[in-house]
Amino acid sequence: MPQAYLERMDRSCDRQLNLINSLVETQQLEVWGVPLQCRPLHLSQLVSELAAEWEPRLAQHEARLENLITHDIPVIEADYHQLWRVYENLVANALKHNPTGVQLTLSAELHESQGHNSRMAFVRCLVADTGVGLEPEQIETLFQLYQRGSAARKTTGLGLGLYLCRKL
Repeated sequence: MPQAYLERMDRSCDRQLNLINSLVETQQLEVWGVPLQCRPLHLSQLVSELAAEWEPRLAQHEARLENLITHDIPVIEADYHQLWRVYENLVANALKHNPTGVQLTLSAELHESQGHNSRMAFVRCLVADTGVGLEPEQIETLFQLYQRGSAARKTTGLGLGLYLCRKL
């Protein structure tokens, strides 16, 4: 068999395995919830590493990722791998559902709120792009199980990625 044919078969098997794993994971999340292993982490470092890893794919899409998360954002308690997955999924969706040349911006804001007996601080992570945007009715259902964008016929997937992001 020609090498190219075997490589296509291998990629196809990988895609199918990823879909099956996503279905299994979705069921596990529904039954047992999200297992998190929170530890102190520097958000700016995580996003810098993510941006470096995604550079080849960004270049392929003629996209640009701007990391506005500075080192002065306090250390947060989070699950590194799960947070990585959320960012990765959002970046992948931005590339998948927009024309080439999209610009992505990752930022974070420190917020404080007053509770009954204490003050709480949290970091809100933001992901934005200059892409085609969404219709208001799409926004309402986008993070629900098995929901896919309006260009779903042109892409692969089951509509699990953003649902998993919401759960995480």
